[in-house]
Amino acid sequence: MMAQAMPGLLALLVAGALALAGRRWRGAAMLALGAGVLAGWWWLFGALPASPRQLPERLPLLALAMLVLVGLGMVWRLAPAWLLPGLGVLGTGWWMAGAPRNLADLAQAAPVVVAVALYALPALRATRGAAVLAAGLLWAGLALAGPPGPAALLALGLWGASLGAAAAPPGTRLASLPFAAALAALAALPVLARGAAVDGAVALLPLAALLLWPRILTLRHRRR
Repeated sequence: MMAQAMPGLLALLVAGALALAGRRWRGAAMLALGAGVLAGWWWLFGALPASPRQLPERLPLLALAMLVLVGLGMVWRLAPAWLLPGLGVLGTGWWMAGAPRNLADLAQAAPVVVAVALYALPALRATRGAAVLAAGLLWAGLALAGPPGPAALLALGLWGASLGAAAAPPGTRLASLPFAAALAALAALPVLARGAAVDGAVALLPLAALLLWPRILTLRHRRR
């Protein structure tokens, strides 16, 4: 039981420590969620697969790539605000579609690339509360109805990182890029691997949370 909880606990501790450090150094807060996700996923796989053969094995390298993009954005101040997040969500779609390298393969994989990228876009704007809710719903859905394999444990790592990063000061879209990429990739995982109706329903849960969160906050304010 403890071993199964480790991806989430490790992600929570790493993200939480960096989030608290971010109150003094903003850069730590920018890296908090991405570092937490990477720590939890790396622990789960035991290494970063050099040449992923299965869908779940693609995720640790994706987390590393998104963390590198955040770090690049921290030092490359002249880049337009949309450039690195845009490359990140498109890269997520491309990676989850099998990383096609020629035009014919890219044309065939285009629906997956576009769908995953579009799924990630609302997560770039997610507030801390919405991120925690969306990641928690995805973990619960995958744990109850997900495919065999590590999908639910990967989602637990994302949830732990989201909880830990919630202690950070408000960030930018670039800081939320690792969350957006991880959420979209995890939601796509069972759809691409199994494609059952329940997999589509699980994928819609966190997306609904992200899209409805502003209305939930509005209703809470009205009741007060």
